[in-house]
Amino acid sequence: MASSPPALSRVPSGSAFAAQLKHWRRARGLSQLELALRSSVSQKHISYLELGRTRPSRDMVLLLAHVLDLPLHERNVLLETAGFTGVFSRPTRDDPSMRSVVEAVDVMLAHLEPNPAFVVDGAWDIVRFNAGMRRLTTALAFAPAPLQRAVGEARARNMMRQLFHPAGLRGRMVNWTEVAPLMLAHLHRQHQSRPSEVLADLYAELLSYPDVSALAVPPPASTRLPPITTLEYAHGTFRIRLLSMCSTFGNPQDLTTDPLRIESFFPADDDARRRLGELADAEPRR
Repeated sequence: MASSPPALSRVPSGSAFAAQLKHWRRARGLSQLELALRSSVSQKHISYLELGRTRPSRDMVLLLAHVLDLPLHERNVLLETAGFTGVFSRPTRDDPSMRSVVEAVDVMLAHLEPNPAFVVDGAWDIVRFNAGMRRLTTALAFAPAPLQRAVGEARARNMMRQLFHPAGLRGRMVNWTEVAPLMLAHLHRQHQSRPSEVLADLYAELLSYPDVSALAVPPPASTRLPPITTLEYAHGTFRIRLLSMCSTFGNPQDLTTDPLRIESFFPADDDARRRLGELADAEPRR
């Protein structure tokens, strides 16, 4: 049964190791016994760790983080609250060591042509997009300036703000009232799996936009964003139905690539396939 958007619970990222461990165990739906069995330690030891009566070793922290399948950033947080130094690096995307990753992303985006695609980070900020995405937004006459004036230039690059803000693509999405509740539920689930003040603030901001708080949102505990979502856009005589798919990066080695994922759009019917082809053919050749 759908209801109004639920509130997000906030967990301070700097809370003590015991509180962090208890939070993540509960977030993963595990009892102390289940966590103990998966970690090959006693339930008593897990209990003492959560009570703060036992100080974990560095190896124990890493083991528990692995068993709980924590994001790399949260593994660092767990280590730091236990008194150890984080072990996962945070190079910037401009760092020379990231050149091969950036090149690989560009290759994947290019191979998706003429289908639109872009890359978002863990906060839903768009960090890269292909020519197909640029052509689609041009066909929809989406001008970023109004949204930039409303929320700021950097914040306007956020996919969620573009979808929910009245100055974004919201007015171009024919089935917005169907897609928006699923996205809110997905954002809620994302925050539950990897709590973040950034996500909590973004969620609260989205609810402050006109008509968003009145949306009938499925319970996040029972609803996952479908692996393929149908989006229908229209502007003037241009109308297109697309299938949205999300791909994540496997086996990340650092915090920069950990949350990245590719959002790609494929034609939902022959007419959409024709329109995407026409947009590509109409673009001047370089």
